[in-house]
Amino acid sequence: MSDLERTAKKYYQELKETSGGTRDHYLALAYIMKEFGIACDPALVQVAFANPEYGINAFHFDKERRNLYLLLASFSSLVDQIKQPLRQFVTAGVEKIFATEKQGGSSDRFSNRLASCLLENNALIDQVYLRIVVSGDLTELEQSEYVKNLLEQLEEKKFLINRFFNGRNVRFTFDQRSTSASDIGQTGTTSKIYTYDLPIERVLQQTGPAGEQMLIAFMRIVDMLTMYRDMGSRFFERNIRYGLGDKGYVNKSISKSFHKIIMEGKEPPGVFAFNHNGVTIAAQEVKCSGKQCHVVSPRLLNGAQTITTFDTFCADNNLSKDNPDYDKSRKTIEDIRVLCKFITDAEPAFITTVTINNNRQNPVAPWDLHANDEIQLLLQDKFRTELGIYYERQKNAFADIDPETEEGITEKKEIKLLKLAQTFLASDGEIKFLGSLRDAFEEDEIYEKVFSPSRLKEDFRRIVLCYKIQFRLNRLIKEIVDKGPAKYWYLRKARNLLWALLCQAVLNDEKLEELSGNFGTDMVMSSGFTDYLADISSRRCRPLIASLEEKNADKIEAGDVTFLNKDNAFTFCMSEAAEKWEWRKKGLR
Repeated sequence: MSDLERTAKKYYQELKETSGGTRDHYLALAYIMKEFGIACDPALVQVAFANPEYGINAFHFDKERRNLYLLLASFSSLVDQIKQPLRQFVTAGVEKIFATEKQGGSSDRFSNRLASCLLENNALIDQVYLRIVVSGDLTELEQSEYVKNLLEQLEEKKFLINRFFNGRNVRFTFDQRSTSASDIGQTGTTSKIYTYDLPIERVLQQTGPAGEQMLIAFMRIVDMLTMYRDMGSRFFERNIRYGLGDKGYVNKSISKSFHKIIMEGKEPPGVFAFNHNGVTIAAQEVKCSGKQCHVVSPRLLNGAQTITTFDTFCADNNLSKDNPDYDKSRKTIEDIRVLCKFITDAEPAFITTVTINNNRQNPVAPWDLHANDEIQLLLQDKFRTELGIYYERQKNAFADIDPETEEGITEKKEIKLLKLAQTFLASDGEIKFLGSLRDAFEEDEIYEKVFSPSRLKEDFRRIVLCYKIQFRLNRLIKEIVDKGPAKYWYLRKARNLLWALLCQAVLNDEKLEELSGNFGTDMVMSSGFTDYLADISSRRCRPLIASLEEKNADKIEAGDVTFLNKDNAFTFCMSEAAEKWEWRKKGLR
């Protein structure tokens, strides 16, 4: 235990009856006293013992450094202990702390002290720090995709800080510190706010169910290009950043349209808006006045192909301001507009839904659009920390990393989002949705069941066992069919059913713990695990499917084997297994 932790423990034991709070609050107290050299009593009023709404434990203003420190302290370095208060700070705390209009009458000492400090020192504060202080190693915190996602969301709210400080560009910095070492962890600084003043003539507005705002207008595609070139991939919503650059039909069609309008003059620029589905942009703030809209921190939710194709088209045809001939095309380019929906005042979950629905007509699969969901980030963290396996929630992401140098990753083969969803469906006996995965990702109720937070409580070695089964299904089916081609031909259509039954055979095996230890800690398809699957496939699953055959003999004889892909086929086999071997349905949750 470090000196800082011992000090925190001492004050916790002495003051918890009078001041309340948890050990985390007293760690923040001890840190303020040590780091800034102040006594206990003045430090106490800077600790949020009874105020969880900001997501931070404490604050301190250092007049000499002109820094405002917002502290999030935890006696644990586990991400599970950090994620909730950090999420609270990102989603609500920043906006409340830096609100330009403070509500009076608060009885909370911490809120009043923080508000007073901000107002009195408004002109003195040059930098705002979010400092995360934890006990133990920083590795898990630094590797957490969930934390990275929250910190990226935090960067997009920098404009709230500037607005509070009357437009001054106050630097915002976040860093991570450990009480057990002098090392400074991951540090990020946000000093630039991406803002754009767009020439837009007419605007329509719609309010959403929870106060979300949508503004509809026609914007110049050249302004979208400016945003993209300024922000790079940051301009795109995180869950569509991978998989860009497709050279398929859609891109060629868009490029051809640009060529007809700009290079050949065969079509007027106004026709583009009629032929294009439009784009959707989420922004932290959109304010329109007269014929201009001020947009803060835009993110493109759909239309990535349009803008990347336009960027390539301009580069290929040297359509830049540096080109002396650019003026010939300037007016035409600036007259090309697209229908745009601007979304503001929306929570991340709402933005995800909007992104999915606005990409339904585009070649972006629904599972790719769920890649940035909270549950996906948490799954990625768990696979990494518990097993050293990379979870590829974003399409093609694994190809961009080196498993040998990636922190925390020891396996050279990844687990893919889509195949993991199939694994969960197989383990649940949801045969029907295994054959219609699009429904599982497009229907919110089904998706939330497949990727339930309860999955995080499962032993992830068991998930790996069931996941790896899919790689031997064809071989197992072939081995059974080869024993009686005329009798077992229909098994070729029972792939999903066999997968579901094999999952149950594994999960009901009395040696499950041994299996998990031997075969569930890596992505290797060892001969030992393959032999085990072949054995239980022959001894357990084949007799179950054979009993299903007897029940549906007429259908099989007529060549109708659709019954194999229905949930009641799994239910029937499990009832037989319960009677023969006392199996009970066990899902990965």
